[in-house]
Amino acid sequence: MKTEPQVDADIQPTKTISAIWFVPIIALLIGAWMVYYQWSNQGPLITLHFESAEGMEAGKTKIKSRHVNIGEVKTITLNKNGHGVTVTARMAKDTDNMLVEDSQFWIVTPKISLSGVSGLDTLISGDYIELAPGFAENKLTEFTALTSPPITPIGTPGLHITLNSDKEFAYSKGDPIIYKGLTVGQIEDVYFNLEERIVYYNAFIKAPYHELVTSNTRF
Repeated sequence: MKTEPQVDADIQPTKTISAIWFVPIIALLIGAWMVYYQWSNQGPLITLHFESAEGMEAGKTKIKSRHVNIGEVKTITLNKNGHGVTVTARMAKDTDNMLVEDSQFWIVTPKISLSGVSGLDTLISGDYIELAPGFAENKLTEFTALTSPPITPIGTPGLHITLNSDKEFAYSKGDPIIYKGLTVGQIEDVYFNLEERIVYYNAFIKAPYHELVTSNTRF
């Protein structure tokens, strides 16, 4: 019986991609998407100047407006001249319209004064930076923070007035202005002019009581 000659098989490797490579590829795509999502949804980076960094911590201290988180402190550095600190913060998306020329920032801490108690929520959440949006048209990304909360929020209806007296200091910032037993306003600031030897009181009369202020009104 005649046998056929043996022929060696031509073996060639099959070019396939191992399924194990799909894991890092998918992880890479997810990571790239997360980076893009974070970048596309983050708001502007702003700079705030404070006298002190007391109560603030990078990566933890929040920026709020009406108790809503709208930003977070990223870095805190001492100014070059050693007077004050510079804070950089990342704001949330769509906060550009809140960052205008007359916007105000200040640190919120627990405080007890003659006008009452404020900032008690910070005992649980920690100190935070409050933003009061302004009404100007010019946008800014650098602000000098207030040393204390404003007595009168921006946009409050009423009348700003200045009182003066050549007598001794009689009133302090935050003291109420009373009319027939009703609190109609507050002293916002006190300034003593050395040359004139006169004390000036910047005050605010809230609406509708500001209509009581006329040319012959006495305080």
